[in-house]
Amino acid sequence: MTLRALPLAACLSRAVRFILASLLIGASALASANAHAATLGVGKTGSGTVTSSPAGIDCGTSCRAHYTRGTTVTLTASAAPGYSFAGWSGACSGATATCALSITRRHRVAVTASFSQNSASSYTLTVSNAGSGTVTSSPGGINCATSCSASYAGGTNVTLTASAAPGYSFAGWSGACSGTGASCTVSMTAARGVFATFSEDVVNYTLGVTTSGSGTVTSSPDGINCATSCSASYAGGTNVTLTASAAPGYSFAGWSGACSGTGASCTVSMTAARGVFATFSQDVALTAPPDTTIQCMGSGLAATDLSGHCRSVAASTPGALEAIDPGTLQVGITWSPYAGTASAT
Repeated sequence: MTLRALPLAACLSRAVRFILASLLIGASALASANAHAATLGVGKTGSGTVTSSPAGIDCGTSCRAHYTRGTTVTLTASAAPGYSFAGWSGACSGATATCALSITRRHRVAVTASFSQNSASSYTLTVSNAGSGTVTSSPGGINCATSCSASYAGGTNVTLTASAAPGYSFAGWSGACSGTGASCTVSMTAARGVFATFSEDVVNYTLGVTTSGSGTVTSSPDGINCATSCSASYAGGTNVTLTASAAPGYSFAGWSGACSGTGASCTVSMTAARGVFATFSQDVALTAPPDTTIQCMGSGLAATDLSGHCRSVAASTPGALEAIDPGTLQVGITWSPYAGTASAT
């Protein structure tokens, strides 16, 4: 067998011919595909969306797609709230929401969907409040502190404004409005509901307590615990209960200021700064001679009355003590012996 070497030029020529042939085949396939494809473009007027089956058109956002010739594409129009589908133009026609379109042309196929606003319709805007404040509207119709509603033509933009009452702050919107700004605009393309929240401001008030005599005053909730003078701060609206406790040898005489009466406890509502005065009085003790009866004279009470206001006792031992209500007998008692007894007047 005889082997013969081919010239280098011949080998290169065959390689070039192979590459050129491959390129021609690819170009032919591409030309064939382009010859059988068309671009479907969808335009819109008004507010709504158009989608397709098979997928490709979602307009909305994507209003152009490529389809092979012979494909049947079904377009569906969906009107936005407050709008109605008015009809097709271009490669589709009629006023039904769907259009079946057969792609038979090369290059571009154009369709337009028209949506018209329901301007003759009216919609109700309802506003509800929580807390203390008012909501008003522009254009007018809404002006309420709890709940109200008004009707507006479709497509009207209604601006709501929240105004807090004294001692309150606007906390925010919910429903068809959102955020914490004092104003909110609602587009009346459908019935709408808005909720406005007002929160009470946190204000602290000072409670001051002063005592006279010997005793202490404490509080619930905590904060006050003093024998002479003290103060504490409480959130507005807090109910503070004060309790007076007399020292040994003293009695609680009563309250003045934001409290009154002689009961040991008093409740103060902290809707403002408050001041309370507690008075403790020293008990009066009488020392009688031996075997002497002490009588409260001129009070109209019997000698055996144990009411606590005036009572009598036989002091059978020297230095016997008898506590008398300070309002009945005063300090500096004079003893007047008679018939073996002494009376205190």
